[in-house]
Amino acid sequence: MFTKTQIVLSAAIALGTASTAPAMTKLPTDGQAGPMVQRPTSAYGSDRVAAAPGQITRMTAEYFVPNPAPFKAYTYCASVQLGPSTSKRVLHGKFRFPVFSTTPSVSVQIISSISAAPMQVSALKIEEISETSGTVETQIVVEAETIFDVPANGIYYANLVVTGVPAIPPTTSNSAQLLH
Repeated sequence: MFTKTQIVLSAAIALGTASTAPAMTKLPTDGQAGPMVQRPTSAYGSDRVAAAPGQITRMTAEYFVPNPAPFKAYTYCASVQLGPSTSKRVLHGKFRFPVFSTTPSVSVQIISSISAAPMQVSALKIEEISETSGTVETQIVVEAETIFDVPANGIYYANLVVTGVPAIPPTTSNSAQLLH
């Protein structure tokens, strides 16, 4: 017979196990729609290892496969480790996406290491930039600053969700290699 403690412990174990399962999403593949694990795609490989203090880290964004949304829109997800800026309290990260026909909807979440100073998004800059090769892209720069008057101390990531109508819809061949 279960006691209250055993029931609570069993529920906590079940919830803890469920939260560590990989994220499942539906991605259409060759006319089949079924749950698949969504993995990040990056032109730079795996550079998600935390650096030791004083060590330089690469601040390249990890991009995920875009998902179709209603009204010809697509949802793009990306994550980047925030890097130093002009102030000890301010960090920033850069993302690049295809050109959108209208201003996209952007949502940002700041993730930090344990015991790091709390951060808040202080600026979000969206602009179209032209490359030397002639391509035009949408660049999104996220700036975050500490909530209290203390320096940023820890590892911080910006998770970005962008929903918009791209000027050229992604195909299976160009979605895996989003941008640089």
